[in-house]
Amino acid sequence: MESDLLIGVPHKDFHADMLAMSRKEQIRLYKLLTDHEASYPGFKSSLEPLPVPMGISGFSPELEMMYQCGIQSGTGPMSAVAGLFAEAVARKLDTAFSVPEMVVENGGDLYIRNESELVSVIYAGSAALSEKLALVIPKGEWGVCTSSGTMGHSFSRGKADAVTVVAKSTPIADAWATALANHVQDLSDIEPVLERIAQIPEILSCVVIVGDRVGVRGELEVKLLS
Repeated sequence: MESDLLIGVPHKDFHADMLAMSRKEQIRLYKLLTDHEASYPGFKSSLEPLPVPMGISGFSPELEMMYQCGIQSGTGPMSAVAGLFAEAVARKLDTAFSVPEMVVENGGDLYIRNESELVSVIYAGSAALSEKLALVIPKGEWGVCTSSGTMGHSFSRGKADAVTVVAKSTPIADAWATALANHVQDLSDIEPVLERIAQIPEILSCVVIVGDRVGVRGELEVKLLS
């Protein structure tokens, strides 16, 4: 398991100590997961939800979040790990430096805090609509996460070129992107997935791309780029 974080803050808010703090937080999270796996084999490899262990001394909120994301989305706890790392690093930096705007990207999954509207372009590999669609992200705090069955190193049971989910929580967005992408095998699955999204209140918006077809559901604007 590796993380390659891209962290963006306004020039005026940058501090050199942010680099070491971000790395330290990553190391803390890695150790947390590694130590937990040693006591609970299967935590990292399960593709199905696992019950939250009870009675663990020092059980961390990060681990509990991963278990809960898996339970809510019907996936294993690790489906939320990239989003969790992005959001945890962002919160650590904000606590120390009070950063009003920040983007932390981890393997294509984004934690965003923005004070003005921004546009998030959707990359879908070799699909015809890759980088031709974008979500308009209003002021706020967001998780914007993408899962794919045709690109990237993360495992997916589906064949979608991209399933992008927007939620208020980055780990939740990550887990649901994985879960929904698992259900897309071909074009006929786009509509059933969109219908399912309507029943998931945590998902604020979702874009499903399969080849030259797209399905959109949610409250955020989607732009067609030239």
